[in-house]
Amino acid sequence: MPQGGFGDLFELAHESILVRDMDGRLLSWNAASTQLYGWSEQDALGRSLDALFGDGANEIAPELLANGRWDGEIRRRNAAGADLVVEIRQSLRRGPDGQPVGIVEIGRDITAKLDAERALKAAERRYTNLFQAMAASFWELDFTPVGTMLRRLRKSGVDDYSQYFRDHPAFIREMMRVTRIVDVNDATVRLFAGGDRSLLTGSVEPYWPEAAGEVYAASVVAAVSGAPSYSTETTLRRADGSEFQALFTAAFPSESVDQGALLIGVIDISERKRAQAAERRLQDEFAHSARISMLGELTASIAHEVNQPLAAIATNGSASLRWLSRSPPDTDRCAVLTERIVADAQRAADIIGRIRGMASNQPTAVEALSINALVRETAIFLQPELAAHDVMLTVATAAGLEPVRGDRTQLQQVFANLLINGAQAMSQARCAERRLVVRTGMNLAGHVQVTVEDTGPGLAPEHLERLFESFFTTKASGMGMGLAICRSIVERHGGGVTAGNGPQGGAVFTIVLPVDEAA
Repeated sequence: MPQGGFGDLFELAHESILVRDMDGRLLSWNAASTQLYGWSEQDALGRSLDALFGDGANEIAPELLANGRWDGEIRRRNAAGADLVVEIRQSLRRGPDGQPVGIVEIGRDITAKLDAERALKAAERRYTNLFQAMAASFWELDFTPVGTMLRRLRKSGVDDYSQYFRDHPAFIREMMRVTRIVDVNDATVRLFAGGDRSLLTGSVEPYWPEAAGEVYAASVVAAVSGAPSYSTETTLRRADGSEFQALFTAAFPSESVDQGALLIGVIDISERKRAQAAERRLQDEFAHSARISMLGELTASIAHEVNQPLAAIATNGSASLRWLSRSPPDTDRCAVLTERIVADAQRAADIIGRIRGMASNQPTAVEALSINALVRETAIFLQPELAAHDVMLTVATAAGLEPVRGDRTQLQQVFANLLINGAQAMSQARCAERRLVVRTGMNLAGHVQVTVEDTGPGLAPEHLERLFESFFTTKASGMGMGLAICRSIVERHGGGVTAGNGPQGGAVFTIVLPVDEAA
């Protein structure tokens, strides 16, 4: 232990302090040295550094002999055999004659620190590799100035950022202008700048069309409200001014948001959107073909239904001519007959209008619709066909149903298909009792529900899983597209359709549709 009153300081020091002679023999060893290396003072004193730490530990750095001081890092092995990295500061002690007599060394274990630094660098490399290698576009942004703008708003009394952004669209553009690009990956350079990285500097504002302002504002609101992320589809702009549809995602780790950092991802979904549009057109064409096919099956009943008002018109017209040929003409009777002719003509026009509606191939027209009205219109349209199959139809509609949003013709097609299927199934099975019941109502989830029940033979359990597959049919002459198209139409309206058997037998089809939130 050092002499001269420094013993307490020597022992209280948190860093390892040892004193050795020029041959490497240990003369002093404090408590921190014991904690660092594992040898007690008694075990260490008098032994050489080589004996404790291994060959080469006695060596003296030339810089120490030349300058009297040396700083550096040394690898040593502790008493347990573990390797350590020790940050060393050495000072040369000289005797009265100026010759070196010993070395004072202060050491600090930096093994954990170096391990952490290596782990951090490895993580940074992994992040960089991942950031650059991803096929999706990634942006690292600095929106610190946006935080400043929002704090000013809050101090001025603004509590509802969403409402403020809606009322002040120019404020959204200003937030975009002050959001700076920190880094982008290679996929971003290809997608937004045609391979020219120099174009992707400065503000993000040029890459956000006016129409996308609401999405940017919503992402800011999500960030400051503590949401972990925000994702939606929007339209973005390339450096050359062209626009494309994108899936935009922003992540908001709390530590990053606190530092004003934001990571966003962008995926070009233009091809997917085009494919979806093509798929919708194909589905519409299939649905139209199915409607035409269904009308073909209804030809006899349609002809009968149209013939009834036409025959009535002919009869009333002949009677009117007879009353007019009398002397004097009976104009009062003619007026009554003429009113009947007008009513029958309107009835025929209504029938033809319904047929034209089913046969039309107009673009999808989405509007708020009453399910009860749709069901009743479909029932009227199909009444002659159902009567031809000796089927009695009961329609039970619930009062006060919320409207749904959809295409009138397509939803009528679904109901018509299910009713005709039920009628044909009961007719082919020669059921003594042939009843169809259509019920409307609301389910527990708050969705509009329509059930179609029949008293036929029901659905075979082995067919239930495949019932809605394309080209699956149990009919000898069926194509297997009707129910598949029904499911497609219902799902495009945000709903679902299921099939099963009722407790008393017979098939039960259940259609669920979301209510129109905008109504």
